[in-house]
Amino acid sequence: MKICLIGPGYKPIPPKGWGAVESVIWDYYVNLKHNNVLVNIINNKNLQEVINDINRNNYDIVHIMYDDHIIIVPYIQIDCKILYTSHFAYITHPNFQQRFNHYFVNIFSQVIANKDKIFICAISEQIKQMYIKYGFPENKIYITHNGARNDAFNFIENPQKYNRSIYLAKIEERKKQYIYQSIENIDFVGNYHNSSFDCKRSNYLGEWNKETLYKSLSSYGNLVLLSDGEADPLVVKEALICGLGVVLSECSAANIDESKDFIDIIPNNKLNDLTYVENIIRKNRIISVENRNSIREYGLSTFSWDNLIVRYIQILSEL
Repeated sequence: MKICLIGPGYKPIPPKGWGAVESVIWDYYVNLKHNNVLVNIINNKNLQEVINDINRNNYDIVHIMYDDHIIIVPYIQIDCKILYTSHFAYITHPNFQQRFNHYFVNIFSQVIANKDKIFICAISEQIKQMYIKYGFPENKIYITHNGARNDAFNFIENPQKYNRSIYLAKIEERKKQYIYQSIENIDFVGNYHNSSFDCKRSNYLGEWNKETLYKSLSSYGNLVLLSDGEADPLVVKEALICGLGVVLSECSAANIDESKDFIDIIPNNKLNDLTYVENIIRKNRIISVENRNSIREYGLSTFSWDNLIVRYIQILSEL
């Protein structure tokens, strides 16, 4: 079995800093290689070159992992199975079709139009149901949620910053950091993109490279992510395997067991209640510091690539 993973082509794989999709693709690549599967990455924004590269090779599986590249499907001429994964943050939004009409018309509808040619690897049950709602055959959709590199992240049982939370995400409007910057004992980490967030405040630590991320994430008491749009945020899985509890918005909680006492979901109608949010973050941090090993065990058993890649290879074998 020979597999080709199709990346966006705008950042290197593996990424040096931010780049969640690039990180996921690299994790697939590393773990497939570890399982002795022949795998290649095409990471090129020039789609004609991507098409030519695919058609020159005898791939059994072509897995498109960037939404915009769905348009190459009709031009793939080799005899192979085509998989597609969307990482679009708002695909499960209640007003998805109206609010994100450009994406719906130019990308999502193209997925539905190519339903006879492709299979879908959806990264959550909610995303799977969206495709079914618009006519994609249920028997051609598999769920393969995101995982985390347990081999890369440091685990600290007694963290130095046990009394602080980390809000780890690109600084942008969607991630909503600017709303919560006044809450005490939160450090914000991420590359600035677009937001009214104040980058001059002392609780903004800038962007971390991968080495710093792997070494430092486990130094905190818990993670906060209160975005208004997420698909299956990688950072949540990374936090859990590092022993951090999580405080999440509803859309940030895909594939998470909400019954765990170290997982708190802020209801949408409470996201702007800073007193409420601060109290939940503080409570979650206290509980999380006392249960780091249990949190890590949950993270590893649910989101470790050691387990996820076995499921993925099984799916490929069934196609």
